Amino acid sequence: MKKALVVCSLALLSFIPASAQFSWGLRGGLNLVNNDISAISKESALDKDSYTGFFFGPMAEIQIPIIGLGIDASLLYSQKGLELANGSDMKDQSLSIPVSLKYTFGLGNILGIFGQVGPQFDYKIGDLDKTIELARTDGSGKDVQEFLLDKYSWSINVGAGVKLINHIQAAVNYNIPLSQEGTYNLYENVQDGQYLDAFKAGDDAFKASTLQFILTWTF
Repeated sequence: MKKALVVCSLALLSFIPASAQFSWGLRGGLNLVNNDISAISKESALDKDSYTGFFFGPMAEIQIPIIGLGIDASLLYSQKGLELANGSDMKDQSLSIPVSLKYTFGLGNILGIFGQVGPQFDYKIGDLDKTIELARTDGSGKDVQEFLLDKYSWSINVGAGVKLINHIQAAVNYNIPLSQEGTYNLYENVQDGQYLDAFKAGDDAFKASTLQFILTWTF
């Protein structure tokens, strides 16, 4: 799947004619994340499924005149995360590279409507793991929860938006995961570093689908 997405991205770039118009700009917006952990202990792992983050960075767009097709690519610092059961959070930071095939339907120089679809590659930066300890109600020890982020992840974007006065773009995008975001492990009844119940409910993969609100200024 990963190789197929890379080949697809390169293929999109190879079909750009010499007459294409180039523009670049700055992009930013909000990540509204829905985290999915399927473990039986999900309720004790997360305070809530949703998390609000943000992203920003440079973008570039190449558009073929008349037919309205183009390629849109960005290099973004993106922050997602998880709201954990003990009231803390875990930031999921990455350098994101979305590449989209974009079709724009122009309504004069003032307004254009576009749809876009394409792959996204995320390279994680910052801390990739977090451990929280929760005391057991019977006082026998503690439960240990471990969250481990994968270094890389893949997804696909589907979205639509509008172009205003040739410089402003506003869009809504849905980011669909194609790989796991990380894994969650639960160790029960830990005392003095020993797992007395010898129980590990985990290596449970979790994913994060994201609704994005995007604002772009092009030069």
